[in-house]
Amino acid sequence: MDKIECDVLIVGGGIAGATLALMLGRQGYAVTIIERQRAFPRIYKGEFLQPVSIEILHQIGVLPQVEQHCMQVTKMSYGIGTDKCITANYTELDIPYRYGLNGDHYLIHEEVLRAATELPNVTFVTGVNGTKLIREGERVVGLEGTLNKEPAIFRSKILVGADGIRSIVREQLGVPFELYPYEDKKAKICAFTLTLPSAPPGEVEFLFGDGMGCGIFPLPQQRVRMYLALTKEKWRANQERGAEGIRAMAAAFYPRFEEQIGQITDMKQVQIIPSFHLHTKKWATDGAVLLGDACHAVSPALGQGMNLAIQGAEALSRTLVQALQAGSADEQTLRSYEFERRKFVKLIQQTSNIHTFAWLVRSSAIQHVRNRLFRRIGRCPSIQQTQLNIVSGYRHQHPPIGQLLRLIGLSPAK
Repeated sequence: MDKIECDVLIVGGGIAGATLALMLGRQGYAVTIIERQRAFPRIYKGEFLQPVSIEILHQIGVLPQVEQHCMQVTKMSYGIGTDKCITANYTELDIPYRYGLNGDHYLIHEEVLRAATELPNVTFVTGVNGTKLIREGERVVGLEGTLNKEPAIFRSKILVGADGIRSIVREQLGVPFELYPYEDKKAKICAFTLTLPSAPPGEVEFLFGDGMGCGIFPLPQQRVRMYLALTKEKWRANQERGAEGIRAMAAAFYPRFEEQIGQITDMKQVQIIPSFHLHTKKWATDGAVLLGDACHAVSPALGQGMNLAIQGAEALSRTLVQALQAGSADEQTLRSYEFERRKFVKLIQQTSNIHTFAWLVRSSAIQHVRNRLFRRIGRCPSIQQTQLNIVSGYRHQHPPIGQLLRLIGLSPAK
């Protein structure tokens, strides 16, 4: 029987677990990552790294490696149909990194995981199927599982469940949660990649229509990643048309890319993006704590999933260091990271839900209000900067009341 002991056992080697392992490993702690998959699939989806995440990647020494796979983004714009009415600029913010990065998920993940597993005190074990938490009284002290079909035991001072939206750790902890699958109940979000004749501008665009929306993200190697969000009714209506219907909807939003959109000839080129909203009642118990999608998930409308994972790992690493130094891994100590992060996570979830609603709304009256509000924001630079600060990760509060009054026209636009 295999038996491994460590300071911190991380269940799940995705971006959240890998980032946490790198942070703790650099500080000398013995970390073990266990992963069910023997090799990670190449997930061909874009990731939009925000300035706070970029700052964290710099702090842990992997920013140069990540940047080589990404394209810088300096602007974020919103529009109605093909009419762009809001353009917010990262370069106008008073923050350390005045840009975002857009790149392929698997390449960003590979760089962070490689940096972590190159550390001598970080152990990465694949092909592990966790079966049962090990407890001493009420405290979690490890995990039983199988490795190469043989029993294995992993014991730790603290266990971290970073095992995704269907977290086994969360299930075994018995933590209440609410999971809302967008694609089952409300919408389909799909994506595809286009090759352009030249490099795209460093701008992310979101366009809103009738019961649907579109987003476009620049990628290296003269590519863009295009997303379509559709109500379930529109998706079902398009099933017979297949790729032809996808091309028509995308070209209606981006006629300038009509020729490139013609590259989509088969629905096999179109990926369905899993979309969930997850709320978990608490993120920690004695000896165990949840991280990333295991404790919160957000609509992909704003591209915030990887950002929340990286930022959460940074906050949790500080809590775990304090707990290990004090020799105390009780629930109250571990939940201090939750109390630090929950408010911002909720803000991002609310912002993403509003964005998703604005994409999918079918009522002409509500669309009219949406369009007026967007055009009003386009005349209010202060609101644009506040919202961009939230998305960037530097503001953890809703816009102030004065800006809301400007938004609804009760005070002058500025």
